[in-house]
Amino acid sequence: MIPISVCIITKNEAEKMDRCLSCIKDLPFEIVVVDTGSTDNTLEIVRKYTDKIFHFDWCDDFSKARNYSISKATNDWILVLDTDEYLQKIDLDELYRQMEEHPGGIGRIHRSSEDPGGEITIDRVERLFDRRLYHYKRPIHEQVLPLHSDTEYSIYPIPIEVLHDGYISTETISREKAERNLRILLKSEKDYPDSYTYFQIGQSYYPMEDFENARKYYEKALSFDLDPEAECVQLLVVNYGYVMLRLERVEEALAFYDKIAQYFNFYADFVFLHGYFYYKTEQYLKAALQFIQATQLTHYHVIGSNSYKPFFLLGIIYQMLGDPALARTFYEKCGNYEPALKSLQEMDALNNK
Repeated sequence: MIPISVCIITKNEAEKMDRCLSCIKDLPFEIVVVDTGSTDNTLEIVRKYTDKIFHFDWCDDFSKARNYSISKATNDWILVLDTDEYLQKIDLDELYRQMEEHPGGIGRIHRSSEDPGGEITIDRVERLFDRRLYHYKRPIHEQVLPLHSDTEYSIYPIPIEVLHDGYISTETISREKAERNLRILLKSEKDYPDSYTYFQIGQSYYPMEDFENARKYYEKALSFDLDPEAECVQLLVVNYGYVMLRLERVEEALAFYDKIAQYFNFYADFVFLHGYFYYKTEQYLKAALQFIQATQLTHYHVIGSNSYKPFFLLGIIYQMLGDPALARTFYEKCGNYEPALKSLQEMDALNNK
């Protein structure tokens, strides 16, 4: 059995810390917590679970704090968690098997996040690695990277699933977090003038509803030679599309999506949004083809992108085209999706007149 240390950095997370640590307390892992200046009772809660508690003077650099926490671990294999992440599933036997099979790789956990509107996003995050080979880089939205830049490595999925509630917060907290992230990102732009930095700057402007600046930075990110298989690139092209919708630049967005469709036709979120652009421009048959394709895909980030969202819009399209029977079939495929249930009720009301 390979010994593992769970490393967590925190500040003023008392209301989340107990749940986070209680989910891992019975696992054969060392728990290391680094506090960056809590003024609530976070540390009092941490002491119930571990005595490996350390302080780090905050300096607007998450990587430095992460690397400090890693340096305080007893073990070389590190699993990084945040205090707003709660372990849901873990298969220890499979985890150790994967670690032995990929001794020089980085393990990627499965994370589910819910936003204030109730939408659930699935992402895969690099979190398990050997500290003798890897460390964190970038002051925010930090990445696990090799200690030596010429090191070749692999990324592999590990059987760990966590629930993330960091996006469920008050509007004030969300804006404060976005403003903090933006401040650090804009400071680091000169050191990391690359697609990932510009993407993350756009991501900070988006929740602040500064859609014009989000568009500008997304387009700077898109100007690089990008890998469609990279998760951040997939999120970039989709979020860029939603920003263009907010700015009512649908025709421009559709032209861009037509141009790059061949590279992202495996990604349900992209295919669904491509169809939505056709829908918004009243090209209903093209939209229907995209929606049907989206329902056949298995790679997605937002739950519903390959199921009830395209099914609902297919229902609307076929209802407009005068085929209520087919429209009903698609609405019924949406399950408990509230807009589809409402459409079915309205159809029933019309039939009963």
